[in-house]
Amino acid sequence: MGCTLTLTGRGVGCKDALGGIKRIYAAEWVDGLWDPIVAGEVADATTAVTFKTYDMTRGSGSLTQTITADLAAGTVFFDQVCSVTFNKAAVGDIAEISNLVKGRLAVLVQDNNDNWFVVGHKNGVEVSGGTAQTGQAAGDQNGFTLEFSAQEASPAPFLAVTDNDPDGAEITITAAP
Repeated sequence: MGCTLTLTGRGVGCKDALGGIKRIYAAEWVDGLWDPIVAGEVADATTAVTFKTYDMTRGSGSLTQTITADLAAGTVFFDQVCSVTFNKAAVGDIAEISNLVKGRLAVLVQDNNDNWFVVGHKNGVEVSGGTAQTGQAAGDQNGFTLEFSAQEASPAPFLAVTDNDPDGAEITITAAP
């Protein structure tokens, strides 16, 4: 059975976008957490959820979505990987990292253009790797890196925001300490 496609095309946009991400927000995952995707955007969560803020320095985070298709199996999915670096290791980081890697998470990514993405919309996100290091030379990194990974049937949708705050009444953002 064939698929029905609705194609609209896409023009060339202005050269006014920046790469990279500003921060991520994480919360405990709950199945069915998000509203459905409508025209590439999610309006709100389906239940009250509080996200913790993780700030990072400029140029130390990325969101990459890789399309993986298997023609023989008739499947396609999007590998969503958010890579982040946090500088200057502190005592509290050990407990924080331990908690982040234990289970499934809900993750929002705010990029340098103030777009917000819902990573792992249907299946949640898990930490799939990372490092903690002090480096060798004086200029080497002192801190840690984490990779948050999800696999979804569609790319990470945008989150509806106004003035850099989520529009949804069910979403609360807690500032970084």
